[in-house]
Amino acid sequence: MTKTPTSPQDAPSTSPQVRARLAEALNLDLIGPWAQHELAEERLPGWVRPSNWYLTGFLVPSGTQPEQGVDADEDEELDETPASGGLAEESSEERKAAKRGFFPSSIGLSFLVAKETRVLNLTVRWGGYEQGEVEDGDGKPLQVWQRRPHERTMQVSIAQSEHPPMQDSTSALQPPSTEATAQSRGLTTRQPPRWRAAGTEATAQSRSLTTKARTARDTEAVAQAGDFPIPDSSGLCLHVDERPINTEGLDGIPDGTRAVSVFLVNRRAPEANNPDIAFAFQAEIEVSGEQAFVPRPNLRGARPGDWDEQMADLHYADTPEYATGHGVSADWDLVDGVCRRLRTAWIPSAEVEKTETMPVQGAELGMDALGRLADGPAAQDALRPLVAEYRAWIASRRNEVSALAGVRCETAEELLRLATLAAERMERGIHMLTNDADALDAFRVANRAVARALRQRLPEQFAKQPPHWRAFQLAFILLNLPGIADPSDLHRETVDLLFFPTGGGKTEAYLGLAALTMVLRRLRNPERNARQGAGVSVIMRYTLRLLTLDQLARATGLVCALELEREAAAQRYGDWPFEIGLWVGKAATPNVMGRRGEQGSDSARAKTRQFKANPDGRPSPIPLENCPWCG
Repeated sequence: MTKTPTSPQDAPSTSPQVRARLAEALNLDLIGPWAQHELAEERLPGWVRPSNWYLTGFLVPSGTQPEQGVDADEDEELDETPASGGLAEESSEERKAAKRGFFPSSIGLSFLVAKETRVLNLTVRWGGYEQGEVEDGDGKPLQVWQRRPHERTMQVSIAQSEHPPMQDSTSALQPPSTEATAQSRGLTTRQPPRWRAAGTEATAQSRSLTTKARTARDTEAVAQAGDFPIPDSSGLCLHVDERPINTEGLDGIPDGTRAVSVFLVNRRAPEANNPDIAFAFQAEIEVSGEQAFVPRPNLRGARPGDWDEQMADLHYADTPEYATGHGVSADWDLVDGVCRRLRTAWIPSAEVEKTETMPVQGAELGMDALGRLADGPAAQDALRPLVAEYRAWIASRRNEVSALAGVRCETAEELLRLATLAAERMERGIHMLTNDADALDAFRVANRAVARALRQRLPEQFAKQPPHWRAFQLAFILLNLPGIADPSDLHRETVDLLFFPTGGGKTEAYLGLAALTMVLRRLRNPERNARQGAGVSVIMRYTLRLLTLDQLARATGLVCALELEREAAAQRYGDWPFEIGLWVGKAATPNVMGRRGEQGSDSARAKTRQFKANPDGRPSPIPLENCPWCG
């Protein structure tokens, strides 16, 4: 449904443009067109319901019967999907949800407004589909679903109240002034609620949302807080709730801040024969105002207890959220660091800043140079600047801690303590390279093997620029070196998480450490021509099959590079080759080798013969379709 480029100028030429085009296509495919889009008045084929054409983004009437409001596609079965493939833990059958999914009847936004806020502008957009008939190319009648875009804007005035009210849960909000309108549209009119605060009864009028007339297009005055019909919508309603909040103990929240919730509810009468006529498609709420919205605090990280939440609260302290969605996601616009516009979003999106490594002055990061280190002092001279720069960075962060308070200050202090510990572990790794000849030799071999494997896998990339480590990769190897080389090290049982965005080099970092480990085992166990140290050294586990195959190919390339190093010095590294294996179910690789005259078809011999007889129609009997070294 996306617009096909008619000229080279229309085609996206940059990564952001390609990403925007993909996001647009995804929204059009799952939700449908939005306001001002060229397909805003689209026509869908009459033989398919719009609720089947689009998977989400629509609201069904709140009175819809359960059998009509459920996702009918949930019960579909795909006969071509096997019940089980391979071992039990590799079953391809997906477990069904414990509860059936129902289509929503409402969506909402909750946000905070400042004490000075008096007026909010609420804009509702949706699309309606009605059945129609057009002529096809041959002049014959053709049934279609015609989309009609709709937009309504209402201005709501908020009256202040001195105490946080509590809503009477036995009644709903419905302004009396809209009784006639509500009844004419099939709505049930209910009495306005009572409010109670600090022992004092007050009516809803003490905090009512009054209205102001507007002259803008599609604007109508709104009555009190509660459910009120949207003009010319055949039963769509807005529900607005507002109350002051207690700001005690909430850092950064000004006194007088109020919480507001806005809901869009489909209260249309359900259609028995054509249910989609009563649906509200591409439903959206937009809220704006003259006063800036107040950032919402992250209460999960404001109290001690959950370390992950505390770290997230500190890391994202400068990127607050301004709204939360109900049955939908929330989005907002920031202009000069201020938010004055909120909206619902069926498909949330966020820009993630690119993470780049910093050059370390004086540190040797080249793999070739590290693979040629002459001795321990040379290793110390090459790697000491890495730790010194890291310690300087830690010291610079300490100056920022003084500006924090409460749990965030405690979290920052603990993170700096852990960073200092990591620096100490890196220093112990350098000390071991300086004083342990076997560790230094294994480190050199690992650098040469990783560099050789990279050149073999990406020859064009490393034809002019030799392979080199990123600072975090080398630091990861150094801080884990003592725990691997010394069984009595205090951090031998410590599990270090290497966290970096995709494409940043995590694989090379742990493969370098794996290569060091495999070589060091042979040097430390030279018995039987180093066969004593040739057992299983590293176990890699992946939960996604495609990721497993990719990592297997890259790890196999490293093993090939290690084998070339061993062959060049077999007397030192042993006569047993470096090896790699794959432990998976029979759906991926055969579990038995097979023999001549066998009757089965799932052995390695049988699958190999089948593949050779029909390579285009039969899967490869092994997961590596090409040689990991030769290609």
